[in-house]
Amino acid sequence: MSKKSNGLFAFMTGIAAGAAAMFLSKEENRKKTTKTIKQATTTAQKAKTEYKKNPKAFQKKVKTQGKKLAKKAIKSATKKKTATKKVATKKTTNKKTTRKNVSKK
Repeated sequence: MSKKSNGLFAFMTGIAAGAAAMFLSKEENRKKTTKTIKQATTTAQKAKTEYKKNPKAFQKKVKTQGKKLAKKAIKSATKKKTATKKVATKKTTNKKTTRKNVSKK
């Protein structure tokens, strides 16, 4: 049974490696990736130094940022949910039949 999971893992790793190679084959994608990695590295280093200075304050800051992000995500999700709900429940109205519209037999 372990052979099957290793085969699946190797398969998934191959797919990921192929996708990465395809993405990184373009020069502009390599530049964007390098830029993003540099930004992430500097952000991580800043967070590390801030944590070393005062761990409790850093934890409090991260917790409040997480709460704000969660509220924002919930608000965005509920907006999308209500928008799709409105579209789904929207009915087409037929013209009302009046005496003028009704044909005589």
